[in-house]
Amino acid sequence: MNKILILYYSQSGQLTEIVKNFAIPFVKSNNYSVTYANIEPVKEYGFPWKGYEFFDSFPESVNRIPCKIKPLDLGDEDFDLIVFAYTAWYMSPSIPSNSFLLSDQAKRIFKDKPVITLLGVRNMWILAQEYVKNKIAENGGRLIGNIVLRDRAENLTGIVTISYFLFTGKKDRFLGFFPKPGISQKDIDESEKFGEIIKNHFDNKTLENLQDNLLEHKAVKINPYLLSVEKTAAERVFKIWANFILKKGGPANSERRTRVNIFRWYFPFAILVIAPLKYVFFLIFAPFRIRKSREEVKYFSQVKLMSNL
Repeated sequence: MNKILILYYSQSGQLTEIVKNFAIPFVKSNNYSVTYANIEPVKEYGFPWKGYEFFDSFPESVNRIPCKIKPLDLGDEDFDLIVFAYTAWYMSPSIPSNSFLLSDQAKRIFKDKPVITLLGVRNMWILAQEYVKNKIAENGGRLIGNIVLRDRAENLTGIVTISYFLFTGKKDRFLGFFPKPGISQKDIDESEKFGEIIKNHFDNKTLENLQDNLLEHKAVKINPYLLSVEKTAAERVFKIWANFILKKGGPANSERRTRVNIFRWYFPFAILVIAPLKYVFFLIFAPFRIRKSREEVKYFSQVKLMSNL
């Protein structure tokens, strides 16, 4: 019997629902056993978020500073396929997810194993996934597939709806007319099809072309504009702000409260003012970098690592 391990951290419960639907084909089969392993931080991140706590998690998310997590009880830790499901916080893997990737247990579990990544995100995930790809490789794993379930709302609309969800925990329509926040129930329910695709490739020992098949079924969609925003924000602006706050201490340190609150005001300004300006410049220069954009979309859709583009 083939043993499948599904690793995940779900703060709101949405990712739990995704992995359960994704795993249905394996659960139904007599040839597979499925183990769900929920990554648990020693100090829980509450949901819904409280305003200050959400922004206070920013520096550790961006600089990928781990928190303490509970060891997973996985017996002999020997599995035939590993699914690593995660969400993105501030364009990085969530702190608990990253903390597991940096653990000694991850080194033992991933070593010499095929790995699938399964993301449940808003819309900016590419650099988080690039980091995860590197960590899986460093831990001795072999990434063979990637699936991204995302919020389909337009960027500014999605900011409103996801903020409503994060700070209230409600997944209904904000003000009665905004779209429901987060990943649509239809997409969550249909994630089973990706599990079926992976199962078929595993059964037929054709994992080498798995990602191509997943892409044919729209498992990944990359928006070149959002990728350009990620590169500017995650690699430059966010780093500056994170280091600025960290100079005053770690999580919940009262000495950094003023700096966190300054960032708290900057964040919506960046979304509402800077991001639209970035879009204008993107449209102006897009015709001059068509080839580069195509190369980036092709690379980030795949699972292989490259030193440069």
